[in-house]
Amino acid sequence: MHFKGLILSTALIFCGNAIANPLLGTWQFVKGKYATDDGYVTAESPNLSSVKVISASHFSYITQKNGQFLYAGGGPYKLDNSHFIETFAYGNVPSLLGKTMAFSYKIEGELWHHTLHENGKLVESEIWKKIDTLN
Repeated sequence: MHFKGLILSTALIFCGNAIANPLLGTWQFVKGKYATDDGYVTAESPNLSSVKVISASHFSYITQKNGQFLYAGGGPYKLDNSHFIETFAYGNVPSLLGKTMAFSYKIEGELWHHTLHENGKLVESEIWKKIDTLN
């Protein structure tokens, strides 16, 4: 009887860890670095402000520059131990619609660092700060 309880407890611990999602909640843009044809550009809050909401199955974001609407988009995502894989299902950037991107990520305290490489080249690197947790 004690052995069955141990197995059940161990299974619950592993299942609980498997479904834990550190990205759930609302995130505010801190800064980013983006590839261009001429090199890289950077952006920082408050000149560029963005909020990204991560639910159990979808992401969405809205971005402003100097108080003016710039971008919005979202769609479903998948998460594993090292990648946040988002698919753009809607938004106002036609080149992103239907595109799937796999960002490597790490969480440090309240900061979410994510980086996108394509063909060995840095495409995007951003830092977001958690401002609310979905419970």
